[in-house]
Amino acid sequence: MSSPRPEFVCACFFNKNIFLKKYKLHITYECDRQFQEQYRDALRLKGCSTDKQYDKELAEIHQEITRRRNYHATFLDNYITIQKKYKKLHPHIWKLNFNMLDSRFTAIAQEAQQLLVLEGNRPLRKEMMSHIIDNGGNITDAETFRFPVFTKITCQQIMEEIENFSNCSIKKTQPNTMNKGGVSLDEMGLSEGLITPLIKDYLQPITKVLFPNWGGGSLDSYKSFVVKYEHAGDTNLSWHYDNSEITLNISLNSNFRNGELQLMKPTKDGEEDQGIVVISHEEGHGILHCGRQQHSALPITAGVRYNIIVWMRSSMIRNKLCPMCQEKPTLVQVSTAGDGFYPENSLCNLL
Repeated sequence: MSSPRPEFVCACFFNKNIFLKKYKLHITYECDRQFQEQYRDALRLKGCSTDKQYDKELAEIHQEITRRRNYHATFLDNYITIQKKYKKLHPHIWKLNFNMLDSRFTAIAQEAQQLLVLEGNRPLRKEMMSHIIDNGGNITDAETFRFPVFTKITCQQIMEEIENFSNCSIKKTQPNTMNKGGVSLDEMGLSEGLITPLIKDYLQPITKVLFPNWGGGSLDSYKSFVVKYEHAGDTNLSWHYDNSEITLNISLNSNFRNGELQLMKPTKDGEEDQGIVVISHEEGHGILHCGRQQHSALPITAGVRYNIIVWMRSSMIRNKLCPMCQEKPTLVQVSTAGDGFYPENSLCNLL
């Protein structure tokens, strides 16, 4: 993001999918009257029974609406300031190097690329399965895949860089509405040299093979951030889906207990119960899944967990249906890249 580019978001970004963390409820806010009529009874059933409790939630919603309206301008101002003032702890990790990657991951990416070259557009998912490391049998039934991405030393250095950035006094935005802890890699500036080439040179051949129906071969924008789970902050995450076509979740450390990722399995013909798949995190390993697949994070019981989250997007898919409002998107141009996509008449090959 050396020269931040304008993107577009769906208008729903500004008033829908607001998460009331205390009551584990996603809401849409248009005005106070609409909110009261639509959600007051539901909130009472969840324990928000007094006027004081209700007014507190309403005030937090007003604050969130204001934050969203100002988000992109604030993000851009912060990004410019950070590039001028932040002193990097590990400068070499700001540009992806082949040696930073687990050799098994580069082999998987190379195999995917060879399959695409040799087999053209023929469905290749079945052939790719034998090359995905640690898919754990039933994990593939959930169309979810786990494989090593970064070396352990790379994970350690990224985590140290994140901590260094978190502890500096430069103003930062919250990476998303559901997590209290974490930082935006886009705003920080780390994603430009680390995440962009990771997607373009290694991940996109894999996603093209595994997720052809979700824009796996046409990824053109993304949002990346780090989340932190600990007893002093977030310990878990409620059921939700991501603002992405494909999500990559990379664990950066191992000194924690539990905190597994659980996902709803896609339903098949004749099945009534979706079922749930639980996948443990492993240092350096990434979990790849469809962003529109319902998932949640189970509570950690000890330690601190750091994960890189990459929401990868395909404007080709997204212009047909916004995953957050489930409608054809109403486009609103914003001032910086990192949280949007491109309209049909101006698709950009960023990746």
